[in-house]
Amino acid sequence: MDKFFDRLGDLLESLLDLGRGGQSSGSYDPRDPDMREAIEELDEYLKSGGFDAGEFASAGAENRSRSRRATEEEQRFTAAGAADENLRRDYATLEVSFAAPFTEVRKSYKRLLHKYHPDRFSGDGEKQALANEVTQRLNEAFARIEKRYRKRSR
Repeated sequence: MDKFFDRLGDLLESLLDLGRGGQSSGSYDPRDPDMREAIEELDEYLKSGGFDAGEFASAGAENRSRSRRATEEEQRFTAAGAADENLRRDYATLEVSFAAPFTEVRKSYKRLLHKYHPDRFSGDGEKQALANEVTQRLNEAFARIEKRYRKRSR
């Protein structure tokens, strides 16, 4: 199997003209025995069932489905009139995308709270005051988003 990947790497390298100082044309030359052999090995491998096309297809479908669900959720927020600018700013404050799952919101909130906690800046009064302001904004944004999720779950 390692031989296969070595050959495949050589093929890709020759196609992309890497490491050759621009000497090759970067295209497939059927007269090149190494390239022909690499292509035949690749075809053989794909035909032998070593490659599970269904696995990659289902992964792509899952990603499209996840993206579609996120879009539908955002459309529901917009359609319900709940997509006011303040709520969008709250999501931005917590550094998550609008209509992100609440678990992601909470995780980001905790991470940012740890990063900007005032106790971390106890030696510098100016930085501590700034950290207090940031922490207060994070708490307010999280409270509004949490309230929104609790209202939706009723």
